[in-house]
Amino acid sequence: MVQPSAGEMGTFIAIGGHENKSGDMAVLKRVLQEAKGSQSRVHIITTAGTLPEEYKKMYEDAFRLLGVECVVTYIATREEANDPQIVSRIADADVIFFSGGDQSRLPAILGGTAFLDEVMRLFRQGTVLAGTSAGAAASSAMMIYPDGKGGALLKTGLGFVPGVVFDTHFDTGKRLTRLFNVITAKPKQGKLARLFNFLTAKRSNIGIGLDENTAVVMHNKNMLEVVGSGCVTIIDGKSLQQKLVAGDRYNLKKRKIIPA
Repeated sequence: MVQPSAGEMGTFIAIGGHENKSGDMAVLKRVLQEAKGSQSRVHIITTAGTLPEEYKKMYEDAFRLLGVECVVTYIATREEANDPQIVSRIADADVIFFSGGDQSRLPAILGGTAFLDEVMRLFRQGTVLAGTSAGAAASSAMMIYPDGKGGALLKTGLGFVPGVVFDTHFDTGKRLTRLFNVITAKPKQGKLARLFNFLTAKRSNIGIGLDENTAVVMHNKNMLEVVGSGCVTIIDGKSLQQKLVAGDRYNLKKRKIIPA
C-alpha cells in the first residue's frame, strides 16, 4: 500500500477513546462538522472490537442522537476485506470511523487488502477518516502496542498519517514514559528500524498522547487542532513534551504551538 504524504491527506481525526456518546458530544459533533454535518453518510468499522454487536448498538445510538443513521460494518477476516461487496459498502462514505478494541487486529485483518486500498482512495478524495482508541493508535505508519510489561512495541499500522505515533487513553495510566521512549529511541530490530526510518522520511517522529474524550483534527496542511475535554501531549524528541487543550493548534511541520 502506498503511504500518503502530508499533502495528500484528507482530514483525519484521532480520538483518545471513551468519547462522550451523550451530553455535549463535542468530539462526535466535530467529526460530523468536518464532513457534511447531519447530512453525513457515516460508516463505522468495528473490526478492532471483539464484541461487534455491542459496538454496533453503541454507535448507532450515539449518532442517532446527532440526527444521523450510520452504517456499521464488522470485517472479521482478510477474505471479507477483499470481498468486492463489502468493499463497495463504503463507496458513498463521507466519514469512515474506526472503533476501539485491539489495534493489532486492524493491520492484521485489513492491511494490504482491497478494503484498505478503497479507504485510502476515499481519504485522498476528501472522505473524513476518524479513529478512536485502537482505531486512532493503528492509524499511523508505525503504531504503538503494549508489550505486556508496562512498555511498548512498534508494529506496522494502517499508514493513514505519516510522521506521528498516537497513544490513547493517555490520562488513565503511566503512558508518558512509554511514548517518550518510543519517540526518542530507535527500535532494536534491524528490519523494523529501517522500515521505521523509511516511512518517516528519516525524520524523528512526533508522539501524540490523547486523553479520553479528546481528539486532534488533522488537516492536509500539517496542522493539528485539539477538540474535547482533556489534554493532548506532544513529544517531538527535542522539546520533551508540550500540553495542548481544546482550541489549541500545533504546526507539525514547524513543531510550534498556536494557542487558542
